[in-house]
Amino acid sequence: MRAIIVDDEPIMVKRFLRLSQDIEDLMVVGHFSDSMEAIRYVERHPVEAAFLDVAMPILNGIDLAKRLRTLRPDLLVIFISAYDEYIRDFNQIGGDYYIIKPYDQKTLEMVMERIRLLAHRQEKALYIQTFGRFNVFRDGRPLPLSGKAKEILALVVTRRGREISNEELFNIIWEGREYSNANMGVYYNALRRLKQTLECKGLGDLLLSTPRGQIINTALFDCDYYAWQDRNMADRDRFHGEFLSEYTWGEGMLADILRESGTPMN
Repeated sequence: MRAIIVDDEPIMVKRFLRLSQDIEDLMVVGHFSDSMEAIRYVERHPVEAAFLDVAMPILNGIDLAKRLRTLRPDLLVIFISAYDEYIRDFNQIGGDYYIIKPYDQKTLEMVMERIRLLAHRQEKALYIQTFGRFNVFRDGRPLPLSGKAKEILALVVTRRGREISNEELFNIIWEGREYSNANMGVYYNALRRLKQTLECKGLGDLLLSTPRGQIINTALFDCDYYAWQDRNMADRDRFHGEFLSEYTWGEGMLADILRESGTPMN
């Protein structure tokens, strides 16, 4: 589980990092003493949980939690405070846990047990499969995606919320074809078909366009590849030796997965 810690006292951040380093499925991907820095980070990176000090200057933990939840509605929020007077605010915004300072490793482990259960209960109706062939399921049924439109979505998914430019998408998927305005028209037609299909299924917010490229909205779905990266796999997420098997560009990523998994290549 990817998490951030925000506390304006550097010594408390260091304490949290020390106590959490042996919790296997908790990955602290960012630690901040400034709330605005935390917001900028969450805008650009996938985060599943936030440990927030409550009493901070400029933007306190309560208001920070509200801002972060607008960016990632499914974010698990754990407040950290030396006082219990903020529990009412915690309840009002739907916080997930409240830690009283000082705390120890046993407390963090207990918190993790709780948020693992919460994360499991928050499994989304939309599920993206990359191990084997690429498929997008909603409530267990595959969406009607095909051809280059489907391949565009598959490639954007592998970037896990990071922008991929339209030029890079074209060069990877239409490998060997000259990058030109005329040829890019083929790409934009496929992208238009993809967006029309998603809109028709009520999923217009899944693929987000920027002035330069495309971004997948990771808050809307679960994905076997992401679960593998986070070392937080359920049975449906298990890796069985194949990754986006219908796309040649997936072979390089498969090699990295096999290497990290300790699985020999055929």
